[in-house]
Amino acid sequence: MGAVETPPELRHYSERYWFLATQVAEITRYQIPVCHDYVELAAMLQRGDLVAVPGVTQTYVLFGVGQRIDDGDFTSGDDPTVTRDYEPLRALAKNYAGRSYNLDDATDRQALKGAMLSSLRPAALKILEEVAAAYHQQFNRPLPVSSLVRPEQYQHSLRRVNRNAVLIESPPHSTGLAFDIDYRYMSGPEQAFLMAELARLKNDGRIEAIRERNANYHVFAFLNGTRPSDDLITASLDDAVPPGVEAHHASDAEVAKKTFKKPATKRHKRHKH
Repeated sequence: MGAVETPPELRHYSERYWFLATQVAEITRYQIPVCHDYVELAAMLQRGDLVAVPGVTQTYVLFGVGQRIDDGDFTSGDDPTVTRDYEPLRALAKNYAGRSYNLDDATDRQALKGAMLSSLRPAALKILEEVAAAYHQQFNRPLPVSSLVRPEQYQHSLRRVNRNAVLIESPPHSTGLAFDIDYRYMSGPEQAFLMAELARLKNDGRIEAIRERNANYHVFAFLNGTRPSDDLITASLDDAVPPGVEAHHASDAEVAKKTFKKPATKRHKRHKH
């Protein structure tokens, strides 16, 4: 397969943390909660904040979701001085997606964790289904989706093998608004088509997206289909820096030079070529 040209919309920004800051800005704008562990994830599912994503459909397939899950107890690592509500987890275990799980059984615990990781917020699932439908119509094969929601607890275990699993205070995947598409087994034309679709959605202000070096396209859906303002993104830059990393942000003048106007009224940050 020949080299695939990545469109500007899916490249890294010249401001190193602008990509993450855009997602943090969306989280801040709507005060979107993140799930720190499986107990909080269960509560989000019980409230209907997240919805179950089928493992296999005609247009997409979950490929490698939850590969790092373990069979550990859901209460392991809890602070004994903090009172937690486990009722949403117990209720979910009794009936989730048509199946019951025994929380005292290691195999069932692992299976429930995998089932919970196969979920997204409705806004993100809508984007996923739209992209998958276009891909399937063009190539008559399901879109491989490699990651959906990821609690911080799981994010930390994943970080050992995936350096792209960010550890900032508000990881995008922990909101349920982000998902990854695996492009390892796609032909050049397939990747080009898919990136054009993602670029279109990004130019429409509906998503943030990037082509990662670990063979994934990271997609983040904006809750109400509109991109946060550049001012809010700039204000979120410091929160997008991982712990222990010293940030050197571009100056306001440099930011202004790298901003351009798209057709209509949306404004986007120019990418580095």
